[in-house]
Amino acid sequence: MTRNRAGSRSWILLLGLASGLSAFGMASLMPALPALASGLQADFGTAQFVVSVYLLSLGLAQPFQGLLCDRFGRRPVVLVGFATFAAGSIAAAFAPTLPWLVAVRCVQAAGVSVGTVAARAMVRDTHEPERAAISLSFITAVTGLSPIVSPIAGGFIVETAGWRAVFGLHAAVALALLGWMFAAMPETRTAQLRTGADTTLMRAGAVLLGDRRFLGYTFIYGCANGIIYAFLTVGAAFFEDAFRIGPARFGLLWALLAAAFAGGAWFAGTGARRWSSRRMLHVGVALTLLGATTFAVAALLVDTRVQTYLAALIFLLAGNGLMSPLALAGAVSGHPGLAGLASGLSSSIAMLTTVLFSAATGALYRGTADTIALLMALGAIGVAFSARVATRGPTGR
Repeated sequence: MTRNRAGSRSWILLLGLASGLSAFGMASLMPALPALASGLQADFGTAQFVVSVYLLSLGLAQPFQGLLCDRFGRRPVVLVGFATFAAGSIAAAFAPTLPWLVAVRCVQAAGVSVGTVAARAMVRDTHEPERAAISLSFITAVTGLSPIVSPIAGGFIVETAGWRAVFGLHAAVALALLGWMFAAMPETRTAQLRTGADTTLMRAGAVLLGDRRFLGYTFIYGCANGIIYAFLTVGAAFFEDAFRIGPARFGLLWALLAAAFAGGAWFAGTGARRWSSRRMLHVGVALTLLGATTFAVAALLVDTRVQTYLAALIFLLAGNGLMSPLALAGAVSGHPGLAGLASGLSSSIAMLTTVLFSAATGALYRGTADTIALLMALGAIGVAFSARVATRGPTGR
């Protein structure tokens, strides 16, 4: 019964929405930052701590959520996590000061971090590795809609009801998903998958970190996302300086690029059905190398048109969409008894890698595309090398 339900469209939709709530909790708040800073009498730079602390807490909590999922089961940990996110959202809506808001943003992130971790573990519980890659591709396509929808929803809520109402939106979405999961989400961790559930975090982590395939797939995901954040960190400023494209138009362009990501993830699922996940992964690597090369050439040329940069970014986002679900599936495929921890640890390492790319871009950017192009090239090399490590030998997928 569980396996039949796990293959249904409603199951894919539910896990995709659950995975996307963490991104929704971040991106929907971005349009509210100026109003939030004004309302809490803080400068804009300080107000951005509500974003950075959310990302930090999200990354740090994921390995622990994964271990809890392995030890106590997926369903109870997910339900508690989403209830925690909802409670944190309500507390954030009534935050009297910025430090209070920063603290409850940590609570929000710790709770919602279980979404992606549990979704990947549940797919691994109920599918063989190849089928898991296909299902995760469709789940990632659904998750990819969050960066498109959430800034639009957040902007509308801020304009009509104020910045505090954004956290009310967070709570409402979390409670709706919580009700759906309570009614429809079964426990997928069976007795056969409890082999590693009682091990310690350090011991289990050492097992995973000693697995080259786990590290290879993890760094495919991390470097691919690092490439995107190397652009996204300063992309709005670069497009405004170079092409006089303001924030509103840049938002529309980013929606197009996010759609390329979702399309790539969808194609990864349909392509893996016809060919194999390993072949589709290599297509994603090729698109990433093509996109990074195109962006570098555009950065070197004089008077490059914006369409050239957009073409490079479409290649990169589509390649990211292709590779991400296949890398996520690969990272959890080798140790079924530790699927939860593998999911959380790989996400945490990948997020740290992404933060490093973002920080390097922010520190080195001087108003031109050269720095972005260099970091993209380093990320593309990292993707290609990691893919070789992950898929080397007869066991690679």
